[in-house]
Amino acid sequence: MNEKLLHYIWRYQLFDRRGLKTTSCDAVEIISPGIYNMDAGADFQDARLKIGGTLWAGNVEIHITTEDWNTHKHKSDKAYNNVVLHVVYEDKGKGAKRESGTDVPTLQLKERIKPETLQRYAILEKSKLWVPCEGFIVGVQGLTFRNFLDRLLAERLQNKVTQVNEMLAQSGNDWENVAFGMVAAYLGAPLNKEPFLQLARSLPVKIWAKHQSDNLQIEALLFGQAGFLDEKCDDEYPNQLRREYNYLSRLHQLQPMEKHRWKFLRLRPSNFPTIRLAQLAALLCSEVKLFSRIIDAKNAKDIQAVFDITVSDYWKKHYRFDKPSARVSTKIGKATKDLLLINAVAPVLFAYGKYRDDETYCNKALQLLESCTAESNSIITGWNRVGVKVKNAADSQSLLQLKNEYCNKFRCLECAVGHKILK
Repeated sequence: MNEKLLHYIWRYQLFDRRGLKTTSCDAVEIISPGIYNMDAGADFQDARLKIGGTLWAGNVEIHITTEDWNTHKHKSDKAYNNVVLHVVYEDKGKGAKRESGTDVPTLQLKERIKPETLQRYAILEKSKLWVPCEGFIVGVQGLTFRNFLDRLLAERLQNKVTQVNEMLAQSGNDWENVAFGMVAAYLGAPLNKEPFLQLARSLPVKIWAKHQSDNLQIEALLFGQAGFLDEKCDDEYPNQLRREYNYLSRLHQLQPMEKHRWKFLRLRPSNFPTIRLAQLAALLCSEVKLFSRIIDAKNAKDIQAVFDITVSDYWKKHYRFDKPSARVSTKIGKATKDLLLINAVAPVLFAYGKYRDDETYCNKALQLLESCTAESNSIITGWNRVGVKVKNAADSQSLLQLKNEYCNKFRCLECAVGHKILK
């Protein structure tokens, strides 16, 4: 037994409530168990109880044993003067007293909790399986589980809204900069997400938009700012970019990044940061206002069309400077388009809806995820293995949130699946 479990049992009243009596033999009727309090003070506030025929409104404190009241020094703490019931797993003699010296009625739950609840909790808590509930989850899927997935999706989107809001504040409330930064980040994800974010921050829209009609200058800005033009090359094209960047960096007072931040190891050539930079340059030249295209798009197909770009001729024959290749894949593939839609476009739309207090954009973000193919990664493969069906990207995002934020952290008591198992 631990207090976290005991809080849960009291919160959801998972014990035999018939004939309840305090340790002093006063009858107890629970009208309302109170509101769970995760801050300082009593564990449950604003409870309504009838004790010994008298109606009480106040707080409830939960402990494993009666002795914990004194161990935690609640007797000398004014914050516990309004406690009307001390709920314990086991009564061990010395009862609780308020600062004034008056007794706090005590209710013991030890014999009233179903053994099955404790046994199932022990299985979850000690589980070494991929997810703690692996042996139960197939039997608890249904409407409750689907509703919980909806909540998880909202949680995951809200986490990304926080990232978007930080970018918005850094850019002076410029949504075009936010869209540029998010698309750049997830074009480089996962290994080069952070360098792409740094690049986007160092090269705001107000700078590159002035050169948007010139692909050479856009590539010079991106590759130069990324640190790829710091040395002379054998090929003329990168040298041309270097000369152009030298001029543009003086014009805009730019300081390039360190090239060592970019990662090539264990990446397919089509995912090399050099190819992604060339694709980003082509995207910037083709789209005057990326954010405007995102919010005006009617469906996923419209947004995916934004990423149908053609890179400059040099990158049709090279994956890196001075290293020609016979066959080069330069188109942004469907998997990458889906990744951008899921992790960049939908969060920006959702955040914009929250910013404007307009549910239209939030709903559009959710619809985009529902219309997009589910992600393919080790976590989604794991959910498939344990019998959870993943229909679309909305499901896969929800299940990523469930695995990373609940299962991996053993937050079974906060999970709808765990709740169903313990009930």
